[in-house]
Amino acid sequence: MKKFLILIFLCTSFFGFSQKIKLKDGVILVDKVEYIKIREDKVSKRCYIVSNLKGEDILYIRGNSYYDPAEVRQTTPGHYTNGDVFYFEVLSADLNTIYFENRPSGSPFNSLYTENTISNLYNGEAINADGTLNIQKLEMLSKKIGFEYSKKRDEINNRGNNNTQTIIIKEEPRRSGVNINIGR
Repeated sequence: MKKFLILIFLCTSFFGFSQKIKLKDGVILVDKVEYIKIREDKVSKRCYIVSNLKGEDILYIRGNSYYDPAEVRQTTPGHYTNGDVFYFEVLSADLNTIYFENRPSGSPFNSLYTENTISNLYNGEAINADGTLNIQKLEMLSKKIGFEYSKKRDEINNRGNNNTQTIIIKEEPRRSGVNINIGR
């Protein structure tokens, strides 16, 4: 009975205190309060521009992927996943600084595929109430979340490079005719 009550308490606290993040007309609402704006980048595929409520660009979310042979799995008999690992990079608005990497939430057909990233920005208090970036909190969030996807990608790429062997074939020039070597 104790375990059952503890489970009910945990479920109630989890569902009661989690944020409700919704997208409505390009505005991200957290618990029905306008937070930031997000729009799809028309130039790049799977990329989003994050702006404050005034419309000033503050962050850029870029989709990226790599191939991981360990991620190829059988989904149904005769069908396999392709091994692509997809993740988001959160960059500065000028695209010069990558702050952290994050997994997508839901499916790409979901109305808010970046929900996990937005949730981390909100919970990490990386965006102030006036819509400006809090650089100190964003850097702290960067240290907490990190760059696990690019590390894994680099590890896979380096592993492939270390297994290659180079064979050098040195062939002496052939001479036509009769070769006589005296005194050797």
